[in-house]
Amino acid sequence: MTDEQRNQIRILRYQGLGYMKIGETLGLSRDIIRGYCKRHGLNGRATDLVKNQEEDEKFKRKITNEYCLSCGSKLEQKGIGTKKKYCTIQCKRKWEKDNPKIYKLRCDYCRKEYLSERVKKRKFCSNDCYVRNRFFKEEDAAEILGKIMKRQKVDYVPKWLEELLLSYIKND
Repeated sequence: MTDEQRNQIRILRYQGLGYMKIGETLGLSRDIIRGYCKRHGLNGRATDLVKNQEEDEKFKRKITNEYCLSCGSKLEQKGIGTKKKYCTIQCKRKWEKDNPKIYKLRCDYCRKEYLSERVKKRKFCSNDCYVRNRFFKEEDAAEILGKIMKRQKVDYVPKWLEELLLSYIKND
């Protein structure tokens, strides 16, 4: 199969033609066309493929920085500096609102992992953890010490207590 035939298969497939019609047009068997289409993500119903082509084109536009990520209008890039991604500051704000960055963090108090939108420096997963860490250090330390003395399982150790205990170990 030549490169020209491969390009023709892609074009005809995006036009909505089936394997048999493409094979008749290019003088290849239906199975050769079908195998090529399966290997290159062109399989399935031809009508669905036309929709996928539109999505692929939108994706390619976003990657190449030729079009605004938010509204899709053409961008004029200058020769130097970083490439523009948005046509205006309003488009940038709209894009960031619709596509927030999500960070995976660990709570300093209960040590559970949680997701945080837009805020990378957040320390606690909830207000309860913040309050426990800020105002109940003595009570938490006494509770953990009591569990250790009774040889019971300790569910979690707050970060401040862990650092304190590790500092004693390092100093010895």
